[in-house]
Amino acid sequence: MSIKILNQALLFKNDKPNFSSIKELNSKAVSYQDENGCSFLYARRREKAYIKDKKVFFEFVSDVCSVNVSSFDDITKALNPQSRAEAIEISGDSKHRYIKVFDQALLISLDGSLNTLYTYDDLEILKDIKSFVAVENGETFLKMRGYKEHFKTRNFIYLAGYSNSFTKEFLKDKDVEFFLDFDIEALNIYESFECKSKFLHIPKSLESFFKSKKSNVELYKKQRARLKDTYSDELKPLLSLIRKYNTVVEQEIIYETH
Repeated sequence: MSIKILNQALLFKNDKPNFSSIKELNSKAVSYQDENGCSFLYARRREKAYIKDKKVFFEFVSDVCSVNVSSFDDITKALNPQSRAEAIEISGDSKHRYIKVFDQALLISLDGSLNTLYTYDDLEILKDIKSFVAVENGETFLKMRGYKEHFKTRNFIYLAGYSNSFTKEFLKDKDVEFFLDFDIEALNIYESFECKSKFLHIPKSLESFFKSKKSNVELYKKQRARLKDTYSDELKPLLSLIRKYNTVVEQEIIYETH
């Protein structure tokens, strides 16, 4: 539990604190917003900071501090528990988010091998592997050996959405083919990565899935507020399909018959 972050979070209870008084919290918030594709805090130098989305703010505090809080009163209790039972309750898993126990690990399958967790201590083993297929969803990642003929490399790495900072750092000097959902979040996930080179995997038959009943209109409606004004040129074919059909396609259905 980070006492400093909790104390700085509590400064927002009755006021808009100065930027200088929430530096540590803001640093964590910037990374969290980038990794999770959200925006809940306004903080600029020489300006007052304020919360834009309280629900997500408390989820952020819960996650980075390993506590269960949904209000400023909960933060106060976390800092000053009145009993052992209360301390256990507050320090338990969040009701809405789980602690990211694999934040310092990479889940990789090399050339069709078994899925393996690698940590910082294992980077020497991976130093000569320069290309990967980055897979967004867990269900698809577990089936990738059956889809390998569709990809230029057979080294697969699991992203879990926006991914942890270790995975992002690891891929910075790699050539990466991104196999993501074909939706608005995928556009934003792709843009959040820096790589030696990267491109989005686009199946030749993708438009047929947008036309079909297998597309997901409800997911599109939930995501459309996250659509940005501009994207990289390589994302324009997918963006065009999303706008043309007002729907999205999940990656699980693309190669499900293979």
